[in-house]
Amino acid sequence: MKRLKITLTAKSPVAIGEWMTSRSNVRESLSYIPGGVLRGALAQAVLELLGKHNTSKRRLSDANAELQQAFECAFGKDGARFSFLMPFGEDWIPAPATALFNKQNDQYLYDTLFALIRGAPYEMLCPETGERLERGRGYLIRESGEWHKPKPLRKTTFVRVGLNRATEAAEEGVLYAIEAIEPPAEFTGYVDFPAGNCAQAFQTILDALRWRDDKITLRIGSARSRGFGEVELKDEEAALQARDYPLDEFKARADKPIFTLLARTPVIVYDLCGQPAPTLTPELLREYLPGLPESVQLLEPAARIERELVSGWSGAWGMPKPVQQAFAPGSLFTYTYAEDEQEPLTQWLRHLEMHGIGERTAEGYGRFTVCSQYHLDRDITQFVGGESHGEQPTQ
Repeated sequence: MKRLKITLTAKSPVAIGEWMTSRSNVRESLSYIPGGVLRGALAQAVLELLGKHNTSKRRLSDANAELQQAFECAFGKDGARFSFLMPFGEDWIPAPATALFNKQNDQYLYDTLFALIRGAPYEMLCPETGERLERGRGYLIRESGEWHKPKPLRKTTFVRVGLNRATEAAEEGVLYAIEAIEPPAEFTGYVDFPAGNCAQAFQTILDALRWRDDKITLRIGSARSRGFGEVELKDEEAALQARDYPLDEFKARADKPIFTLLARTPVIVYDLCGQPAPTLTPELLREYLPGLPESVQLLEPAARIERELVSGWSGAWGMPKPVQQAFAPGSLFTYTYAEDEQEPLTQWLRHLEMHGIGERTAEGYGRFTVCSQYHLDRDITQFVGGESHGEQPTQ
């Protein structure tokens, strides 16, 4: 397994979105770049070089056969897998569905996972200030052992008038707005390769795209024909490191052996009837990724699930992607297991965290964070009733 670190630097406003609200005709932008957006932009650029995209009916590259072969290898069934590209550091998670934030002061963050498991009481009031707590939303990053919300990106709303293609003039009554991320903005993610030949094929593609000033410039997202979405791509090799999971700490805190799966990106999974799965049962996990120990059981009182719809646009083929139901980022699944199966469980968890499960994993969907440190660091029970575990609240 090989990995490349990818950095996209915005050179113009970037609009990354899937939906247009019919009431106000406003297209809102995401604050991150899904892996499928970069994957589609690269695929479109290669097809344009080969003269096989609907925007380019002539070949633009002399290395036709070599580039065609590299395209099939890198974007095929067992090709490169793109992660989501985020505008902050590598140590990030979506706010778990068990997280609580102080409504008035965002520096006080708490988690209720172990309170749910042990049945420990807690109030919806901040232990430090007595102010109201609410369900945590958004993303969290960890720096120097402290958790906090990242600084929001600067976004601007651009109002535009629709044009009549017949008269080439403004169409009466057609007004819309596009929300976009303003430069400078930088997004970081990864591309993983299952084999060395796939990594070499991807490098061939990147070399072919460096035809101007030895730089890779792409257009991503919405409104590209209106000057939006210009980004510069840079790549560098990255080391793959196996993470040690705090299973012993989770066991001590929960008074039983447990592990958690926190949905890092939307997870698109279906049950045996082809319907969106209601939850991630051990049986369903084994269907997607064999090897899960038989002792694993879902702990439903400590599972918190939210859903969302995902779609997108295929830049390579110029077609919309299907609308699918997914477990939303932040959804949390808790499981118990037999202690004597901890070693095979750890190997399975590493495979899950590396490869993900479900549909569209090549686009970054179906990724998890196993046993997030956030649950230990911000356990609300350590701030209530005089208990002292882990770190204390930030002051």
